[in-house]
Parts: sequence; structure tokens; C-alpha cells
Amino acid sequence: MAPSGVRSLCVALWITAIIISSNVEVSLGDQAMDCCLSVSHQVIPSNIVVRHRDQVKGEGCPISAVIFVTKKGKYLCAPSGEQWVNNLKTEVDRILHKCQKNNFKGRRCHGMKLKYD
Repeated sequence: MAPSGVRSLCVALWITAIIISSNVEVSLGDQAMDCCLSVSHQVIPSNIVVRHRDQVKGEGCPISAVIFVTKKGKYLCAPSGEQWVNNLKTEVDRILHKCQKNNFKGRRCHGMKLKYD
């Protein structure tokens, strides 16, 4: 009788482990991501932006967008593909490169040394 009791306990533990691991996967999959849910078509001034990243529709977010991060740490969502957005991305990349070459010295480089998301 002992072997069947141990076997039943092992089966019960195995089933419990499967249930717990599947619930963990579901709960991790349901966590909210930081996504833009809408975008603003208002032009963002380049002197307040320190970095940017692209958000791709279908990779956990409902829309494609460009997320600009300001010196104050605010996230601004802009429509990807618009000319002013592409120009701003290019300008931010140019300034970041210049700041890297100057070891982030200078007023314009303030806040640009932050780690990327």
C-alpha cells in the first residue's frame, strides 16, 4: 500500500506543478506593457528630447508609434512614418552621437546619458 500512496502523491504533485507553471505563464503573458495607445500629431521640439524608441504594432502593443523621452522623463507618442517624426529621430541621434564624442559634456547633453529601455 505504501508504494501506491507514494505514487498517488507524486502524481498529485506533478499535476499541481503543471497547473502552477501554466498559471505563471498566463499571468506573465497578461502583464501590461508600456505602450502608446494613441499618438499626438503635434510637433515635438528637439531641445526637450533625449532619446527615442520604436513601438511596433503586433509586438505586444496595439499601434505602431515612436516614443520620445523628454529631459524630464516624460514619454511622448508620435506617429511613425511621418516626416517630422523621422527628422526628429535623426536630430536626436545626431545630438546623442555628438554628446557621446564629447563625453556628455555641455548643456544640450544633460540627461542624454540615460540607459535605453
